[in-house]
Amino acid sequence: MKKLLAVFCVAALGGLALVSAREQEPAAPAKKGGKKGEKGGAKKVELPHPFYWAAPDELRGDWQGEGFVAQVIPAMDKIFSRQDLIPQQADGGRYEAHIFRKFDVANDKPVAVMEGALAGGTVTLAGDGWTGTIADGHFKAAHGGDSFDMRPIARTPPTLGAQPPAGAIVLFDGANMNAWARMKEKDWLTEDGPSPWRLVPGSAMEIVPRSGGLISHKWFGDAKIHVEFRNLGGPTNSGVYIQDRYEANINEMYGRLDGNPCAQFDNSIPAGEHPGIRASRPPLEWQTMDIDFHAPRFDAAGNKTADARVTLLFNGTVMYQDHKLGPVTLNAARLGEAPTGPIQLQEHGMPVQFRNIWVVEGKK
Repeated sequence: MKKLLAVFCVAALGGLALVSAREQEPAAPAKKGGKKGEKGGAKKVELPHPFYWAAPDELRGDWQGEGFVAQVIPAMDKIFSRQDLIPQQADGGRYEAHIFRKFDVANDKPVAVMEGALAGGTVTLAGDGWTGTIADGHFKAAHGGDSFDMRPIARTPPTLGAQPPAGAIVLFDGANMNAWARMKEKDWLTEDGPSPWRLVPGSAMEIVPRSGGLISHKWFGDAKIHVEFRNLGGPTNSGVYIQDRYEANINEMYGRLDGNPCAQFDNSIPAGEHPGIRASRPPLEWQTMDIDFHAPRFDAAGNKTADARVTLLFNGTVMYQDHKLGPVTLNAARLGEAPTGPIQLQEHGMPVQFRNIWVVEGKK
């Protein structure tokens, strides 16, 4: 088995820091009827920190056997999901394995966490009473009367590469970014020129850090939205904002046992109502969000009569099922709520790639 060591470099795009500090602004009540109100929820202050590019690693990823599954993570990968960590030479060639009974169980705790190092083509691991090895494509371990023999598994999201159905509005197919505009930084509903991101091989577009987020020219009410993305390293912070307001977050959390999982609506669903499912795929793998959004309703006077609701599948796993959205908090709170709005792809100082974005509109 080849010995592959991940190589990481600090991305110096426009300076040492890829995330710049933002001013914090006070919260104010949103206006009714969806019209843009005064400045709203407090803005989070993001301190500068480096971004690290991921390198392929043949052991990183999901493994499966009879009665057990595992996530195997290079020890160096912790710098992708925790800000301000510095790569340590001692982490080179070391791995961590999280053993579970099943994948993607809400609020699950591992059966065991094993750690070990690569030497002579074999990773020898131990932890929580378990001992085992990874060699020649097999992850074997035992503890008391339990044992397993796992193999790597590619858990391809079921809608990865899904073609837009008849009547769908294609927002990005790799040819150009004509359906998008740069979003004005202090006025999210206002276009500020053409997209500054770049087209990359694989029919994808990639965030250019510090260039600004994108908003779709077209505004949507009820909509079924398909988005594919992949993280290139970390720490990563991006998101898909429905109507420029409700954010399904994108972060690099593969292998994390704490912190906010990817694909949560952190700015519009209370913390106690999140699913606690960690369905992320490893960095460099394409992932999917399939969103069924029902816009809020308003009467003739502009008073809201029904809340926005959402169903979200992340890599095919149900994260939210017909769940109420709102109130909107943080940066988007200033916009209030509305019957329609653009889709935003968030730029937050880190490169992320997107592809195959399309929308099926609901009934008017």
